Formats: sequence, structure tokens, C-alpha cells
Amino acid sequence: MNQSHRRPEICSLCALVCELPDGSTESPRLDGFCSKQARLKPFVPIRLQSIQLQVSQDDAALTKVTQRIEQASAILVSGRIHSVESARSAIELANRFSATIDPWDSDGAFDAIASLQRVGGYSVSLGEARDHSDLWIVVGDDRLLEQTPRLPFAMHRGGSQRLLLLGTWSDASVRIWQAAGFEVLCLSVCVEGVPKYLSQATRLGQDHCQTELGKWILQAQYTTILYSPWALQVTYRDLWSDLLSRWVLTRNETARIATLCWGSLQSTFHQTCTWLTGFPGRIHFDNQQAFYDPNRFAAKDWCRRQDSGDQIARRSLLLWIDDSLDELPDELVEQNIPKLIIGPNQNKLACPSDLWLPTGIMGVTHSANIFRGDQTILAKIPVEGRGSPTHYLSPSDWVGRLLR
Repeated sequence: MNQSHRRPEICSLCALVCELPDGSTESPRLDGFCSKQARLKPFVPIRLQSIQLQVSQDDAALTKVTQRIEQASAILVSGRIHSVESARSAIELANRFSATIDPWDSDGAFDAIASLQRVGGYSVSLGEARDHSDLWIVVGDDRLLEQTPRLPFAMHRGGSQRLLLLGTWSDASVRIWQAAGFEVLCLSVCVEGVPKYLSQATRLGQDHCQTELGKWILQAQYTTILYSPWALQVTYRDLWSDLLSRWVLTRNETARIATLCWGSLQSTFHQTCTWLTGFPGRIHFDNQQAFYDPNRFAAKDWCRRQDSGDQIARRSLLLWIDDSLDELPDELVEQNIPKLIIGPNQNKLACPSDLWLPTGIMGVTHSANIFRGDQTILAKIPVEGRGSPTHYLSPSDWVGRLLR
């Protein structure tokens, strides 16, 4: 292990992996990578000004929101819940008011969870794979780097390491992987057929192979295959994961190979929810008992059921908790259900019955704890700059006031 190489750090803005501080001479500076100072300057003053205008209305807003929650006959707690603090408060809120809870875009995570429950598999953390793998197989396309641009540098430990890119990768993406230090072999294949492609290249008992792909896999002592469920362009993610896991299990009869299922920031919610309830999400609370049903309690399905009739919709409430600066999803805005937004953004809210509780920005006005994409590292995101005004409430602060 190369002890001189710095470990990954959590970045409060690109949010998943930043290998080195911006401007470091130890790694190349590539366009598109996160620059904290460059990103902070354009949007922070605008967001904080919007929040500051609402501070004097806190008490009145809390009263109105509390009344709305108490009058609701059915409540969904959803959103983009990226910190441990927000997750814990959201779960407590759902428990108190007998609500359903599920992050908005959780299909990818639950497909991976369901596959692991059915098939099993060998998993690994980024740290272990980084230290021991002599071959990486990355399945997907450019979107993986768009979401986590410094991931290649977090994966590479220094020295000679091979990397197989399977899927549809642009020349620019290949250059980024090469700049991180990998010896790259990029094969343009349909992601849908990757499990079958790997099985054909490494048939059980085969000790040699004519293809470059097969040779690299057979020569490796420790292989890690990385993919991200939310970035897969396949028809059935859960079945695709089943096939890949079966191939991994078969390969482990004669070699060492593991899977790194790279999650999004919602990994924090699923981990926290599992600690507190025993389930990763998609649960409904009834008399403080958590009932798990990954099909019935999916957020978008819940909204479709509640939006089916005007009478039902008037008694329903969608409580959105947001740790991000992204715009509200169009699917959410179009729902004919009263909404309570707890987050930095109030954009697109067109319904007069919708309410907004403005929050600060994670890493700017308040610190937070999150997990890395491989769900193993809990890191504290500190406040950037010289400090934060105390009246910029976090989502967990607002929920805490609602639960008093």
C-alpha cells in the first residue's frame, strides 16, 4: 500500500469523492472537476438572501405547517435526504405521524437491494478494493463521471493498475481514467449484455482465452467490478444485477473477485433507516411499528394512488425534505397533492396550498454527516468559510421544531 497517497475526502459540493484539494499539484487538474471556491461564489449569496427574507416568518410558518400535518389523513415523507441528521429527523417525523417514508428516486437502490437478497454476492468497500485490487472492471457510461468526477483518483492507489471499461465511454472519459494512472482497456459493448459477455469470456475451468478481456480477467489476482444502479441503462436492473452476481459467485470458485455497487447520496438514508428500523426504506409506520413493503410504499406509487381522487388528495400531504440545491422534480410539482417543502429551493411551486420552510445549505450554513457512495465511510461535512449565522436552519432543525 502506498502510504504517501492521500485518502479520499468528502466534498460538500460534489458530495461524493474528492481525492485531493483543488489546486493540488499531486494530481492533474481536469476541467469539470469540482472547484469549491468557484461554485460557492455564484450561488451562495442568492440562496442565503432568499432564506434570510423568510426568517421573520418562522413562527407563523410553523403554526400553519403543524395544522396542515395534523389535518392530513395520509402523509408521505420523501425527498433528497443526504445527511444522517436529515434522515434521522425524517424517520422520527414519519413515526410520530404514522406516515410512509421513501426517498423520491429510490428505484435503483432497491433493485440492488432486492438482487442481493435473492442471489447474495461478494461485496467490497472502496478502501479495500483500492488497496488490494490489481484489476478494476467499471460498467456504465459517462454519467458515472458526471456525478462523481474524482472517482478515478479515489480508486487508484498508485503504481500499475489495470482498468477495463465496459459500456459506452467517450474519449474524454477514457482520458480521465488514464490521467488517474490506470492502464485502460475500453470495450464498447451493450451494458444490457455485460453479464453474459463476462461469462463467455471466462468460462469455468478455462485457463486461457483468446480475447484481451478474458486474458486480463484470468491474469488478475483480485478483481473488483464497479457499477452504479442509478446509472444503468438496462430494461430490468434487478435481473441484470442477479446475472452479474451469479457470475461473481461462479468466479469466486477459482479466483478472488468482488462487487462494488456504487450508490448515490441516498445511501445515507438507506443506511440510517436500516439502523433505526431494520429496513432500508419504503416503510409505513402504524402505532410506531414499521411495516416494510418495497412495492406498495414506493414514493411515486404512493403519489399516484393518492392523486387518483380529489377527495383523497385534499386529505393527503407530501412532505419533501431536501438537502440538495437541485430544482424540484417535475414529477413532484405535477402531483395534485398538497406539499410541504423543507429545503433551500421553493422553485416551481405553483399550487397556493403548498408551503415552504427555507433551510440553509449543507456545508455552507451547517455541518452534516453523510456516507460515501460505497456506503462504508461516514464523514463530517464542515461549514465552508468563516462561520454561519445561527438563524439558517437545517432540515433536521425544522423537523425538530415540528416535533416539539
